[in-house]
Amino acid sequence: MKKLLFIILSFFAITLLSYGNAYAYSDPPSITGKSVVVMDANTGAVVYGKNENKPYPPASTTKLMTVLLTLENCDLDEVVTVGEFPPTIEGSKIYVDVGEKMTVEEMLYSVIMVSANDCAAALAEHISGSIEEFALLMNQRAKELGCKNTNFVNPHGLYDDKHRTTAYDLALMEKELLNHEKYIEISKTKSTFLQPTNIFKEKRPLWNDNRLLHDAYECYYPDAIAGKTGYTDESRHSFVASACKGDNKFIIAILFDENKAYYDETPKLFDWAFKNFSTEKAFSKGEEIGTYETTNGSIIPLLADKDILYTKDNSSKEKPSIVINKDTLSNKFFNKGEPITTVAVNYNGQGYSSEVLSGSDYEEEVLPVVGNLVTTEDNTISYKNLFMIIGGIVLGIILLILATIYIIKKRNLAKKRKKTFLFL
Repeated sequence: MKKLLFIILSFFAITLLSYGNAYAYSDPPSITGKSVVVMDANTGAVVYGKNENKPYPPASTTKLMTVLLTLENCDLDEVVTVGEFPPTIEGSKIYVDVGEKMTVEEMLYSVIMVSANDCAAALAEHISGSIEEFALLMNQRAKELGCKNTNFVNPHGLYDDKHRTTAYDLALMEKELLNHEKYIEISKTKSTFLQPTNIFKEKRPLWNDNRLLHDAYECYYPDAIAGKTGYTDESRHSFVASACKGDNKFIIAILFDENKAYYDETPKLFDWAFKNFSTEKAFSKGEEIGTYETTNGSIIPLLADKDILYTKDNSSKEKPSIVINKDTLSNKFFNKGEPITTVAVNYNGQGYSSEVLSGSDYEEEVLPVVGNLVTTEDNTISYKNLFMIIGGIVLGIILLILATIYIIKKRNLAKKRKKTFLFL
């Protein structure tokens, strides 16, 4: 009987544990694309990756970098005059003509919403003077963002055997773009019209290619905020999309999807990410994250220089470790608000760092007159040295008085002798 009861209890225990694990964490849905990454847009942490660092031809997702450089280098109301090359370009375009004038903003709408290759080329020439020079700028900016496997040769993504990037690198570009409100505004625009120009006398209609935005499609995702599609025969299908729920924001980048399955798969992948991960704050800017006791016993509050966020695995009870580097603070004096050291935050393979500010002044102990002559290595007053200095000063005063008395007596004696000599 006892054995039977033990077996029954064991069965229920195993069942309960299995049930808990199944709902605490779930595997990501299957993705058709050969290269995939899911990134927390707030922290840059990768929560899922498949060949995410393997280079592939990116097609029009290349335009993420073109849009980023345009936002960083141009005013929206700048006028772009189309040169001879952009109208000759192949692929998707709005059919600009040589000498046509459009604002940077209008061209951004065209590039983001309908993937206009001609506008991407026109923006590249406007910024750098030529496609070749703009490609150099693209690669330089990619390195600054931390991209390690990217080489761009054009601003639009038409196939070139040297034109490559990765799902991870594209996610980094999208992460930076999400800091630009104009990018999100344009990316969320479902349809609009471009006004007539000096050459094209009718309004041009624009319809956003990102189906996640349109409720007429089954793949409609209400939390989607941005997306960029891409396709060439050689590159196959590519897609980069972002979605936001509350404080949580994720980026999905997919390369070399042969079946264009990303519209069916991306919403499921977003749901998985939002369910299993969340952005948490380790500490806030200005928050006291610790204290430092100086050698003389003073307590210095240590303040965070910025918010530090990390990506929490919702199935884990693990807490981030916070380590303040206090080794560099010894024998150091500082002012309130001054950066004095660093803090490292580590969680589940993620690492973040920030400067640490002093919450109060810490100055060298200095007494009037004697200055720092009696300050010890511990930044305290050495009363032994102080008494020695005071004793020396007192002794010096006494000797000075005695010397003065001696001189006065000697002068008086000399005067008496002089008078005696005159009398004789």
